[in-house]
Amino acid sequence: METKMTKKNILYFACSWFSTQEKEFMEKGQQALKQNPTVDWENTFRPLEHQYHNIDVSQHPEALADPAWQMGTFRNDLFGIDCADFVCGLFLPKKPDSGMAFEYGYAYATHTPIVSVIPDDDQSEINLMLLPSVTRYLYLSELATFDFNQIEFDLFSATAF
Repeated sequence: METKMTKKNILYFACSWFSTQEKEFMEKGQQALKQNPTVDWENTFRPLEHQYHNIDVSQHPEALADPAWQMGTFRNDLFGIDCADFVCGLFLPKKPDSGMAFEYGYAYATHTPIVSVIPDDDQSEINLMLLPSVTRYLYLSELATFDFNQIEFDLFSATAF
């Protein structure tokens, strides 16, 4: 039996990947999570790796107009959240993503704890509905060493909009 110190948690890895800035932030977050001893990276649900019928929309953007692909990808993502110990979102407050906002809302409604990771130098305002829904905010530099086994709600000092 694993102790709290050695338990590896399965995450739902939420992030935006539509711009160069988002992709760079995603890569930094992935590297940090791979180093984190309390994260089961191998079994972490990464939505980009679970698109319906393995269709890569960056290679096949026409799939975005396909209702079957939309529903399949949506349902796979919800299943990923349902099976996760935590949602870990890489959140850029200056570029909020409506899909990630939905994922946070769904996780909150299903009592799945949310860890939201923001850039170290970001002091931006955060949407009022997102700010208190998150269990714990972290800066990217904290992610590799954050103990997901010792999580508690923590107020985050940010201005809401």
